[in-house]
Amino acid sequence: MPDVFDGAFEGPSGGPLHRRTFLAAAGAGALAVAGSGAAARAATGASPVRVATVVLNGRVFTGTPGHASAQAVAIGSDGKILEVGSDEQIRRRVGRRTVVVDADGGTVMPGIQDGHMHPLGAAMQSLNPSLGNATMTVPQLRAKLQEMLDATAAQEPDGWLQVTDWNPAGLLPAGTVADKKLLDSLNTRRPVYLQGSDFHNSLVNSRALALAGVDRTTADPPGGQIVRDGAGEPTGLLKDDAQGLVSRVVPPPSQDRIDAAHARMAGTLLAAGITSFLDAASGEDTLKTYADLIDKGLLPQHITPALLIDAELAKKPRAAAEYLRNVRRRFSGSSTLRLTTAKVFLDGVMEFPAQTAALLTPYLDAQGRPTDHRGDLHVSDRDYRTLVRALDADGWQMHAHAIGDRAVRTALNAYEAVARPGRRGRRHTITHLELVHPDDYGRFARAAVVASMQLQWAMPSAFTRDSLRPYIGPERYARLYPARSLARAGAWLAGGSDWPVDPLLPFTQIATAIDRSNPEENEPPLNTAEGLTRTQSLVMHTAGAAYQLHDGGAGTVRPGRRADLIVLDRDITRVPVKEIRATSVRYTLVSGRVAHDAQSQAGRSRAEAVQRMGVLGAGRTPGGSCCRGH
Repeated sequence: MPDVFDGAFEGPSGGPLHRRTFLAAAGAGALAVAGSGAAARAATGASPVRVATVVLNGRVFTGTPGHASAQAVAIGSDGKILEVGSDEQIRRRVGRRTVVVDADGGTVMPGIQDGHMHPLGAAMQSLNPSLGNATMTVPQLRAKLQEMLDATAAQEPDGWLQVTDWNPAGLLPAGTVADKKLLDSLNTRRPVYLQGSDFHNSLVNSRALALAGVDRTTADPPGGQIVRDGAGEPTGLLKDDAQGLVSRVVPPPSQDRIDAAHARMAGTLLAAGITSFLDAASGEDTLKTYADLIDKGLLPQHITPALLIDAELAKKPRAAAEYLRNVRRRFSGSSTLRLTTAKVFLDGVMEFPAQTAALLTPYLDAQGRPTDHRGDLHVSDRDYRTLVRALDADGWQMHAHAIGDRAVRTALNAYEAVARPGRRGRRHTITHLELVHPDDYGRFARAAVVASMQLQWAMPSAFTRDSLRPYIGPERYARLYPARSLARAGAWLAGGSDWPVDPLLPFTQIATAIDRSNPEENEPPLNTAEGLTRTQSLVMHTAGAAYQLHDGGAGTVRPGRRADLIVLDRDITRVPVKEIRATSVRYTLVSGRVAHDAQSQAGRSRAEAVQRMGVLGAGRTPGGSCCRGH
């Protein structure tokens, strides 16, 4: 991984992301927010004009060389860091109206920058019942769904039952594949829609197919597959973009329910310590929602929406460029929405039963024998090169979903074609990177490509053991999620959660990137040779993702940087790695303002929501995928 302190971290030629100011002169509003917790108080004494907030009594992880013994941070009324040093140094700067935050010995560090997530998808998902990504037998799944139907019997016969977090690889015994017969056997006339936890598989009943007009004559959409039986009839299993054939006819929730879900989502982000993020599949409706939430003051974070280019539009580079320009023109007024990134799905997922990720060599069957199936490229190598050339010339950064090694190579081919020696470049990104061919490790650094990884998946689990290993063999299985190999080859690593594919647990991500273990499984770690150091993992989820997001104003704790900080309940630079997973965020500061205080009434509710995700997520497993249409 390159040296994050070499100056290349500064903003791109267009300048760093603009800062949104949250502090009025000497921050009386900030004082009211910070003062809601027992550890935050207004101090007395002389008032240095520029100091609005100080954080004392911590252990500061700056993400930069030096400041090894720093304990405190001083923040100006402009929301930027003034000084990093000892408690004694910083305490001298406390004035009559300065807000003092007591870190109580915990780590003070840059806020988490999430380089790949779907917050609005998470909000919508929260409105429906969940199967919790659990593994179960067919009778158990049938009983659970019937229980959900019985609890909402008033919605017979036409109300949709939408269920989230269905594990498409989790039917027992391993290798069982569900179809519409399972759902048709339920005691209901209602349409039923199970959303796969990987967001690449959905299962629907015959009523849902009929309402959507999907039958044996319906063609597979670009980038998707209607799974069919031997007679050509749809089985009810929909892959990738075929899911939209049914999901688009599902009635939306009421606006009041949507608004409440968005507000909960915004609070969850702050409680998890997220201070900047990339929404990994955005459209115009997404941007309208973000603009509204920003106007309401619910989202102080800096947001990079990755505008989705679907498989058909990807074949038309001029039309794609015009679409992106029009969207940027319409939504250019917000100082916290950075419209510079385009998203393309190059493949699907590698796990059984989908197996739509594009591989260089074929998948194996359940007995370990090679098949003739290598997965699917949603956009061809030639088309992606042409698209990247056009969008790079127009100033866009690419964000490519690539799970399989053939999709990764396709992205690298396109990015190398527009790379220039010595050029800072667009920081084109490949996300997920579940399988990368060793010949391609060094190409990331040579083409200045960012490796965006979700390393909470890099652990042993029933999902990887049953849904991956038999179908890719031991050699490829041992190379999954090659984080250290990429770092050693000079790649820039950036972290991301892919929330809601997985719970929003950034400290689980940080810990698993280091030890690659699963506390819920009595198995050896998944290839410890690919584990990162503690510092590498922390930097990956702060400065690394900030680099990806062109956010040169944040990501490290040093004078002049935006004061996007989090204060933790423990010193994660020293505790055993396994204890990092239990970390909670006591304070989140965005541009110097305390936006989350876990000791306030609202903060306690947010923190409890994050803790519940941890409990629910204990049995969850790596999905290696992300949301479409959110």
